[in-house]
Amino acid sequence: MAYLDLDNLQTIFLDDEALRARRLQRQPCGVLNITSGCIVACDPLVQPEREPFVRRVSGPGTFPAEVLQHRRRNALAVLWLRDRGDLQLTDLHWEPALLEGQSQDELGDDEFYGYPVDAGVGCFMDADGAAAIAEREARESSVNPDYVSYYDDVLDTELGGSDMADHYPLGEGSANNVLIFSSGWGDGNYPSFWAIDPSGEPVALVTDFMTMEGGDARSEDEKRDDAYLASLSPERLAALEALGAAAVNGNAAAVRPLLDGGLAGANDIVPSLGETALMSAIRMNQSEVLGALLGAAPCPAMPEHLRIEGEAETYLAYARWLESVPAIIELLEAADTAAAAPVPAKGSGL
Repeated sequence: MAYLDLDNLQTIFLDDEALRARRLQRQPCGVLNITSGCIVACDPLVQPEREPFVRRVSGPGTFPAEVLQHRRRNALAVLWLRDRGDLQLTDLHWEPALLEGQSQDELGDDEFYGYPVDAGVGCFMDADGAAAIAEREARESSVNPDYVSYYDDVLDTELGGSDMADHYPLGEGSANNVLIFSSGWGDGNYPSFWAIDPSGEPVALVTDFMTMEGGDARSEDEKRDDAYLASLSPERLAALEALGAAAVNGNAAAVRPLLDGGLAGANDIVPSLGETALMSAIRMNQSEVLGALLGAAPCPAMPEHLRIEGEAETYLAYARWLESVPAIIELLEAADTAAAAPVPAKGSGL
């Protein structure tokens, strides 16, 4: 089956709270002026003359666009052809946005038709926008003997430090604009899809920059951390955070009451720190806190996902790797010795 991550595409209908749970946020990127009814998605700095998609939209008109971002990296670009609030997801179906001569039947498993990106950006524009870009480029190159490129001499100032622009090649107030945005991981090849209503009309055009799978931008580590946080009661979370603060700030007197309370353990992950209180005490060279955390018990095993493979797979190795102060090393060596000591058999008289 040709590439189609339906869960990715359907995230465009989620509300802001549901998007945040998946580490996504919605960012408007302008309103597109449609004059011909034919839409182009392309890298406008490399292939502004790219053909429009075969499917047309009713036009002329103005249509909002947005990107769904994960840590400022665009995962999806959406051109809304109808108000999102008026749509029912279950009434829609999806189909690839194709150019003249392309056929879905010719695609193998996980293959797709997409537009090539070589300048790190994509766009939505009306087919008439290509002529506007060509006219602007001809004008700039004719009056500027030092003309380098459309990006350097036209777009660079508009983009500034931003990763998107609502660009009018022939100036504000002209008929056509180009909505430009950064393209996922950068250069590559990216497919677009139509959301189609029961009457056969397109309601959205979506470019999938393929930075996520299954409609969730979180890494496996982030999913694990979120699940762990959700499992904690408010009381346990408060105790863990207090223990973590004590480890970082060197408040050894606060450690024992927190451990004795039974809600926080020395080897439990403190969510705000992403590490255990033991690791924090070692990292911050808090030897008194480390002693209070260890007590008379053997040193526990470091949680697997905190280990540094080949470098620091135990707390003692971690302290040596950090070149911690001697008091830290001595405490951990003593705790490791206690852990390795044989346990007397019952009835031995020892």
